[in-house]
Amino acid sequence: MKVSFPKFSLYLFAMVLNSVHAPLACSAEVLRLGISSFAEHSINKALIDPTIEAIRNAVKPDKLEVEYLELNRLQNSLKNGQLDLVLSSAGNYRRFLLEGYGLRDLATMVSNQAPNPNYAEGSVFFVRSDRKDIDSIETLKYKSVSANYPFAFSGWQIAAGELMNRGFDPDHFFSKVDFLGHGAAPVIEAVLSGKTDGGIVRACVLENAGLLQSGKVKVLDPKETTEFPCAVSTRLYPNWTLSTTQNTPPEISRKVTAAVLEIKPLQNNLYWSVATDFTPIDDLFKRLEIGPYEYLRHFSFKRFMEAYWQYFVCAAIFIIGLILHGIRSEYLVNKRTHALTESLRRERKLRAESALVKGRLDKIQKVGLVGQMCSMIAHELKQPLGAAAAYCFALRRRMESGEVSAEMMEKGIERVDHQIQRASEVVNQVRSYAKGQRQRLTIDVGKTAEKILLDISASAPDTDLEFRKDSEEFFVEANPIELEIILINLVKNAIEVVKDKSNGRVVVTLSAEGNTVCIKVEDNGEKLSDAEWKQISQLAMATTKYSGLGFGLSIVAGLVEDLGGRITFERIPSGGLSVFVRLPLAKEKS
Repeated sequence: MKVSFPKFSLYLFAMVLNSVHAPLACSAEVLRLGISSFAEHSINKALIDPTIEAIRNAVKPDKLEVEYLELNRLQNSLKNGQLDLVLSSAGNYRRFLLEGYGLRDLATMVSNQAPNPNYAEGSVFFVRSDRKDIDSIETLKYKSVSANYPFAFSGWQIAAGELMNRGFDPDHFFSKVDFLGHGAAPVIEAVLSGKTDGGIVRACVLENAGLLQSGKVKVLDPKETTEFPCAVSTRLYPNWTLSTTQNTPPEISRKVTAAVLEIKPLQNNLYWSVATDFTPIDDLFKRLEIGPYEYLRHFSFKRFMEAYWQYFVCAAIFIIGLILHGIRSEYLVNKRTHALTESLRRERKLRAESALVKGRLDKIQKVGLVGQMCSMIAHELKQPLGAAAAYCFALRRRMESGEVSAEMMEKGIERVDHQIQRASEVVNQVRSYAKGQRQRLTIDVGKTAEKILLDISASAPDTDLEFRKDSEEFFVEANPIELEIILINLVKNAIEVVKDKSNGRVVVTLSAEGNTVCIKVEDNGEKLSDAEWKQISQLAMATTKYSGLGFGLSIVAGLVEDLGGRITFERIPSGGLSVFVRLPLAKEKS
């Protein structure tokens, strides 16, 4: 093979140029480290400069660029792929990781204040020592506090998680929250000056600033822990963390990790270690619905379905079951409908037959009612007409004997006229029944009884008729004629029972029993047999009278019941009967 000199020279020159260019390109690569701005009064800051130096030595001095960034700028730099390494709080690291920036932790700080990297970051609620009214986190409710930022991990978010653990809503717990920006100094100044009632800062800040030792402030609800030497009001989370992004070559990440882990412990036993559990931070963000879980605060159909798909499956199964049940029910309903249609047809037939029978019974009932009304008219007219006849007979006898005077004649005619008037009232009362008109008044039972007993005693002079009452007035609401029918029937029945006895006696007594008036009619007639007592107890048509139609007791019972009262009987062991009629007293006198 023959190669010309010019071509070989060009080839050799290209090889030399390429070998020189490769190191130059490599040396031109820059490693960018972004450091989150940290609050003052932290011993962890002492490890930042040695860490930068160790990384610079591991990747050569001209390959490392360091930039201190606020959180928003740090996030924008990560979003734009401008960072290779990040040094920040563990909270920011997990937030950026969960939001998809591809971070991976390399090392986490430890010190004598935080010997365990998993339990090194916390928050404290504090107030001035002279605030006697605030002695716990609960007593801060509806008071004002100051803090760093809403997105500050130990300056607000850890404290908000503690409030949620205690069952409070951190968004509505305080009356006001003043977010004063970066650093703990503005928060401490706001509390000491009284601008706010309390403050929230990272644990150990108060001790490092000498405020707890001087007694100017007090920590609320400090937790007892052997893993952390400072006062802390919350649970503990991992410490500051160095992480690498997805842009960093694996070899560089390995060298950086080895370099920082080889740093000798500094003052306060400060060095780099490895944290093994960041899940408490993830749980905190999820419960607070912040950072990568901000979407939980807003409704979306997709999230709703993801959260409640089990219930939708159960609902679908339930609906399918309802559909199958509906199909089965429709079949059964059609089957039952056919049976019910047949049953209704039979029921209509039976109803028509029943209507015919009811019509016949109504006719029979009307005939019986007419008979009962006729019996009542005859029964009630008998007493006033008989009394009128007795007065006329007495006047005729006196006229025959010449012993009558004009005054006696006028008095007799007046009594006859009164009885005729009573007979007319009975007829009018019966006619009012037919028209459905029954007027009721407030009546004094005592006066009505006295008038009736006066009339009856004139027609039965041989009977000892006695009237008693334990009060001057007993008012009831009744139809005057109905009340008279009740009294007349009971008294006349009792008189007829004892009329053949030489010592016949009838006692009418009025007495009050609570809200009722009791009308008692008692006689000393013959001892009743069991058959007679059974008939009376059952309000049979027959009475204990020795003559007559026997409708009186039935009529009385119906009238008493219609007036809202009741009638009872009591058999006297020595002989005779006591009839009790109890009627409700009128509420007001007319």
